[in-house]
This record gives sequence, C-alpha cells and structure tokens, in this order.
Amino acid sequence: MSLARIGIHRRSIMLTWLVSYITILLLPVLLSIVVYIESSRTLESEIHQANSSLLKQVREVMDSHFQAMERLNIEMTWNFKVQDLLYSNKYHVYPNDYNYDVYQISQDLKLYKSAYSLIDYFYIYLPGTDKAILPGLYRDGSFTYDILHSDPGFPYAKWRSIVNQSGFKGFLPMIRIGDDGKKLKTVAYVSSYPSDKGAPTATNVLMIDQSRILGSIENMELFNEGDVLILNKQNEVLVSNSDKPMPADFPFEQLNEDSNLFYYNKNGENYEVLHIQSARSGLKYISMIPSRLYWVKAEHVRNLTYTSILVSLLGGGLLTTFFLRRNYNPVRRLVQAVSGKAALDLHQSANEFHYIEQALDHTLAEMDNISSQMKQQHHILRSNFIVRLLKGRLDSQVSLSEAMAAFNMKFGSDQFAVILMNIEEIGPFYERIQGMDPGGKRKLLQFILTNVMEEIVSRRNRGYVVEIDEAFACLINFQEEEEAEQRSTLLQIARETQEFLKRHYLIHLTLSISSVHCKTIGISQCYTEAMDAMEYKLVMGSKEILSYEEIRREAGRDTGAGYYYPLQAEQQLINCVKIGDFEKAKRTLGDIIDGNLKRPAGSVALARCLMMDLVGTMMKIISDIGDVQESFLLRNPKRIERLASCVTIQEMQQQMTELLEQVCQYTAEKRQMCLQQSRQRALTDLVERVAHFIDEHYSDLNLNISMIGQHFDMKPTYLSKLFKDQTGEGLLDAINKTRIEQAKLLMEETDRTIGDVAASVGFNDVNAFIRAFKKYEAVTPGKFKEALKV
Repeated sequence: MSLARIGIHRRSIMLTWLVSYITILLLPVLLSIVVYIESSRTLESEIHQANSSLLKQVREVMDSHFQAMERLNIEMTWNFKVQDLLYSNKYHVYPNDYNYDVYQISQDLKLYKSAYSLIDYFYIYLPGTDKAILPGLYRDGSFTYDILHSDPGFPYAKWRSIVNQSGFKGFLPMIRIGDDGKKLKTVAYVSSYPSDKGAPTATNVLMIDQSRILGSIENMELFNEGDVLILNKQNEVLVSNSDKPMPADFPFEQLNEDSNLFYYNKNGENYEVLHIQSARSGLKYISMIPSRLYWVKAEHVRNLTYTSILVSLLGGGLLTTFFLRRNYNPVRRLVQAVSGKAALDLHQSANEFHYIEQALDHTLAEMDNISSQMKQQHHILRSNFIVRLLKGRLDSQVSLSEAMAAFNMKFGSDQFAVILMNIEEIGPFYERIQGMDPGGKRKLLQFILTNVMEEIVSRRNRGYVVEIDEAFACLINFQEEEEAEQRSTLLQIARETQEFLKRHYLIHLTLSISSVHCKTIGISQCYTEAMDAMEYKLVMGSKEILSYEEIRREAGRDTGAGYYYPLQAEQQLINCVKIGDFEKAKRTLGDIIDGNLKRPAGSVALARCLMMDLVGTMMKIISDIGDVQESFLLRNPKRIERLASCVTIQEMQQQMTELLEQVCQYTAEKRQMCLQQSRQRALTDLVERVAHFIDEHYSDLNLNISMIGQHFDMKPTYLSKLFKDQTGEGLLDAINKTRIEQAKLLMEETDRTIGDVAASVGFNDVNAFIRAFKKYEAVTPGKFKEALKV
C-alpha cells in the first residue's frame, strides 16, 4: 500500500507521525535485542565460570594425586636403605650384602604400595646394573620393560632414554601393562637421584593410570562432550578423555598468556579453550568445550526474543495505522479553518503544524508590532509631556489631569523638586558592552539611568526621568514630609544614584538639586534652579552634587572679593616656566586659582574669565620660548584646543599642570644643553691656546707642565687632565711630539749634528732626545738621518 493511498504526503505531518510511531515501536524491539545480547553474554559468562570451577575442581583432585606421588618419591629417595645401596662403599668390603639390601628395599616398596593406594605402580631403576627394584621383586631392565611397558607406541629405547636421564624430575606420559595384561595409558612421575659423575645413580618411576584420573570427571556434564587434557611443562599430553591425538596446529603459545580463555577451530568446529595451571606441580589443565553447547542453553531465550519482536511489529503496525487516521482529522480541520483567513501558502510549509505555526507567528508579529509602535509613541508622548512640564510650556487645550491620566502619571502631593544629571565619563561603560552599535549603547544607558533613578526615588516618593538637552532630569513629587526632611531626601537620592551607577556600571555623574516648590506651576522654577546649579560645575568641579540652596547661601555670604590675576602673578608664572622650575610654576598656578575660587560658590562669570586668561598666558609662554612651539605644538596640535575646551577649573588646572610640566622639562633640558655647549667651547679654546703656547715655546729648555700651568693660572695636574680628556693624549706627550716634529724638520733641512738639533728643540740632554725620538718614531735620530741621505 502506497503512502498516498492512506493520505500521507511528503510534506504531511502524518509522515512525521508515522516515523515517530515507528521509532517508538522499534524501541521495545531494540530493547529486546539488547536484553537478548546481554542475556547471552551473561549466560556465556556463567557457563565460563562454571567450567572454570569444574576445571579447578579437577586440578585440586589431581594435584592431591600428584602430591601423593611426590611424597612417595621423597620417601623412596630418602629411604636409608636406598641411600646405603646407592652411596655407601661397604659393598667393596661386604659384596654379599648387596643382594640382601636389595631384597630389603623391595620389601619396603611392598609396604609403600599398601600405604599409597592412589598410585598404581612404581619401581626404582638402577642404570649402573640395568636392574629394577619393584615391590617384592628385583629384575633386569629388559624384563621390567616387558612386564610393565611393552608396547609399540612406547619402545624400549624410549623407555631407556627416560630412566637414564640425569638430573630430571617431572611428569611424563607412559604405557603400563596391568595385572590383567591390558595396556593402560599412565602418568609417570620420573625422578633421578643426584650423582657426582654426571650419569644417574638411580631413577624413581611412579605411575597413576589415566583411567583413575578420568573417573573423577565422569559426572561433569560439559566435560562429557568436550575434551579435558592435562599437559606437562613440555606441553606433552599426560591425560586426555579423548583418544584423538593433540592437533598439530594447537596454539600452545596462548597457554602462557594472562587470559585463561581463548577460541580455537578444530575440524571446522569452534571450541572454547579454558586453561589453568597448577602452582604446585606446574601442570596445565585444559578443557576444550564446543561452542554449540553454550547456545543450546540460550535457545529458549532466543526463541522468546524473536516471538516478542514479531508480536510487537504486528500489533504496533495495526495501532499505528489506527491512531494516525484518528489524530490527523482534527489537524486537517484546523488547517482548513486557518487557510481561509491567513495569507500564506500551505504548499510552501514543511507540514500542517508548521503552516499553523507560521499563521500564528504572523498574527502575533503583527500584534507585537502594533503594540510596540503604540508603546514607543506613548513613551515619546510621555517624555514630551514631562519636558513641557519642566519648561512650563503645557498645552492649554488639554487639562493637566487628563494628560496625566493618559500617561499613567499621578502626583501624591503639590510639592516638587528636580534633580538634573549630567554624564561626565561614559567611556568605561561603553567599553564593557561588546557587539552593540552606538545607538543601542545610548538606549541602554538611558534605560539604566531611568530605571535606577526611578527605583531609588520610588521607595518613598514618586519620580519621573526624562532626557532633556543632552542631560537627564528627574521630576520628584514628594509625599507628605517636612521641609528639612525633603532636602535631606534629595541629597540622599543624589548620593545613592551617583554611587550605585559608578560602582556597578562605571557611569560618572554630576548632579544638581533644585529647591522644593509647591504647585505644578513651580515645576519649571525647579528645573531652572537645577540648570543654574549645574552651571557651578565650572567652579566646583565635575562628578559632584551641586545644591542650589547651598550655592545661593554661599553667594549671599560673598564679601564681593574681585578678580585676582595681576600682571605680576602672570609674569612670575612666565618666568618660572622659562627657567624650567616646574614646582614653583605649579605652586604659582595653584595660588592664582585659589585666589579666585577659594569660596565654595565663586562667580561663574569670573571663573570663565580666569580660564580664558590662563589659556592666553600658556600661549604667550609657548610663543616666547620659540623652539617649543615648533617641537611641542606640532606634535600635539590639539593640546591647546583641549585646554581651551575644559568645562571646569579643576580640569583646566590638571591640563595646565601637565602642560607646564612638559614645557618646564623642555626648557630645563635646553638650559642644561646650552651650559654644556658653552663649557665645551671654553675647553676647546683652552686646548687650542695651550697647543699654540707649546708651538711657540717648544725650544725653551724650561718648558714643562708646571710652566704651562703657571702661564694659564691653573694647577698643572688639572690642566693636564683637561687637555687629555679633550685630545686623548697627555700634556707632556704633546710637548715631546712637537719637539720631535721640529727636530725632524731640522734634520731634513740642515746638516746639523744630533746634539745641536736636540738643543735647538729644547732638550738639554742628547740621550733624552734619542730616547724620546725612538719612542715616537721607532728609530734613533742617527738612523733617521741616514735614511734621509739614501
């Protein structure tokens, strides 16, 4: 049956429901499969544990048998009669005692056979005499082989190689002939006696028949259909419940791994091989169980799982068809009802629900848009109404009560005040907001300021915040309070708003507070007073709270002190800057500002004049310095512009202080540089004068450092140090070099003797002249003169 015939189309919600129902239907199916898998794993684990327990039980039983063999071997080995027979030298003296001692040993072996009933047979083989001591018998080696081991599968040579081993102790597979003449597979424990000569002295052979071992696992169900094996350290099969030989491809190397379970395929059939090792005997116990035995036990669980899956699929398919049709009918009727009214195309929708969702979203979006526009218009009209109320420009055609009712405003009393908020620093707040355009940031700022201020005011009074003329104004309507309490409330509101916005949003405000007025006609007066108080930010600084009443009281107490900025103070400031004395310039600037604004409410007009005069003074200073104008103002073209645009005296003082520091630093560096250049010129002139003096007086016999120092009225050592610092050579070297150069000229131009030349250039000792000449020219005067002739 096609999907279209039952009413299911590609975009229909019925297809989604069908997939959902099928998914729900598949859930129990998947759970059944998971339960089946987990049950199979659990059953397999339980069978493995049971098998491991059975194998450990076999190991415990067989270890007791093998331990009995080891105990008997120890008793036979340390039997004092056996020790005398093997290691005593008495038979060289009493040879006849040998046969008697052998007889005694055979009788002891008979007693051991009675005591160790679990051991089927044992004997002592003597390689030196090729004899064997049996319980009650003493026979040749060949005879012993014939009555105990004769079998083509276990030849005589192999038997001889086993009993003649030196230093061997362990378990080996053998064939034993029973009392009834039947050949029996047996496990032999072979232990050779120690010897100093390399060849064995004797060998104990103890045997337990395989039938005795297999009898202990006859009642183990799994082992009846599987193979059980016991291997020695050489991986030889000691015991097996199967007559089949060990497969040649059996992975013996996996018996040494940590895991005691692995899988092995034998003749096309899978086996699960479980192995453990005896810590006492070192033997390996192996069980090989066909894997099919495990799944026989899981057959019931598997059949039950398949039946439940089939029933779930059939029943679920019928229920799915029924509920699909039943649940879709209401949806179809709803779509038909909506499609006639909504301007949407059903074929462009993913399904019926999506079509209904689009119709509802479209309707709600239109309603939200209308509501948003109404709220926006309402907010704009409300803000405009409050602004007109603050400025005293109400519309006379609309009564105040009607306007307030339209804007959900209500006054509880006729006492009003206005707090004006001016934003001083908004950069940190904007930096914290990422991924928002400047317009959005401004709206967020307005939202925060409005809500914070109105929330604080509304605790005891009513407040309405509006943005007006690049500032924010809060109209406060008091409840019934005393006048003093009202002033205190205004200051508290201003402080709390300022601190909260600064601490939480990094918004810094300057707030001005009006006095309290009565009646609505006094609201405009409140706004005017708040604006007047805000003007005093120029004098009192930004980020403050300015109260109109306090400013008015201070202005009333003003003594009328005039404007203070005399020419003497201006010239003193200019001189301090020119000489680079920043501290004194800073102190002078502070005295000028304090002299004008030491009162809390100084004149705003005088403050503006002072600001302009101080800016002019800084321009004069920079112009007078000269080079600073080129170096400083060119690098900072907006520095004077920022200084002139300061809105408070405090801001201007800070800007001027920074500018003063830079200018003073430059002038101080310039003065220091001029002093250094002047000193350098003086030193250069002194060096030139000293060199000229040496050139004029080199022939003087008394010319030395002391004479030069006396001539220039300076200490000889100090003069010599200055000369060396400037020229790189000492004063005495300069004198000698000048004399040598003049001597070379005399020898080139005249035929005078060495002595005459030395006296002519100021040397009173010809030997001193020769030494000096050789020091600076590397040759003696005589050789120099000879070279000139050549």
